Amino acid sequence: MLALVADIGGTKSQFAVVDEHRQLGHIAYFRNDLFESFDQVLKAYLALLSPVETIEAAVIAVAGPVDFHAQCELTNVNWRLSAHGLEKTFGFKHVQLVNDLEATAWAMVPGKNQPELSMLRGQSIDFNQPVLIASPGTGFGQIALSPQVNGYSIHATEGGHKTIAPFNAKMADLIHTHWQQHNTPISWENWFSGSGLHRFYEALFPGEKAPSNETLGAEALKNPTSKAAECMTLFTQGVYAEIGNLSLQYLSWGGVIIAGGIPPKIRPLFEAQENIAYIQRKSEYVSRLENIPVAMCEQTDAPLLGAANYFHEMM
Repeated sequence: MLALVADIGGTKSQFAVVDEHRQLGHIAYFRNDLFESFDQVLKAYLALLSPVETIEAAVIAVAGPVDFHAQCELTNVNWRLSAHGLEKTFGFKHVQLVNDLEATAWAMVPGKNQPELSMLRGQSIDFNQPVLIASPGTGFGQIALSPQVNGYSIHATEGGHKTIAPFNAKMADLIHTHWQQHNTPISWENWFSGSGLHRFYEALFPGEKAPSNETLGAEALKNPTSKAAECMTLFTQGVYAEIGNLSLQYLSWGGVIIAGGIPPKIRPLFEAQENIAYIQRKSEYVSRLENIPVAMCEQTDAPLLGAANYFHEMM
């Protein structure tokens, strides 16, 4: 049986058809801002399939929490999805909505459609222990993968919306200034994500308009003494500081996998050992955190691979 798999993010949507051998075909990408609803973009994808495939089921990874009624209101795009509604509208026998980071975690399960990982620290990820996946993209996704007697347990979260904590003196000053100007806390995702990066830059350099995210990343790598480099270095250190927090929270001694759209674009900053060291800039468990392996996943289709794995394992 063929199944449709999709990854619906805050900026773009990816689709594919998966066969009984877990092979992906008919891969296509769409910009979300060109469509008013998910139904419209799904119709556009199905119209591309030629000849028309017989698709009976769908696993759709969504950038937002899935509730107990199999519905999701996406975090960074004004779309609401319902598994039952999609079944009724498109004639699928079964539709499963999963969180996009949950789908990414399913891609990491050993022995399946596992994407290639490149090590930034240590020799390998140990999937016999809990593993953390952190994904700074349009949002800041966070999820933990834990081994069980029969397979793995995946703990989906909306942890990127936690209140941010200072991880060095500069961040303490920025957060103090924020509280002087606002009466609401700021979350990790408000600053440490693609959708929040402009706010972070403007907090760091008051009175200046932030360049585009692409310009910030390119200038940071081109000119290490630029304001863009200062911003993106602090951004990278913040991501690693939060990874250290999450490693303590989930006891992810098996390692950390960094996914998402931003890290590969500024890879030298994420490779820098002085930035990775922010994982262990804590008061306790420093030696344990120092030994956590760190890897990067640069494959943009990881959520599609994970959705395919989910389909074959769970449906």
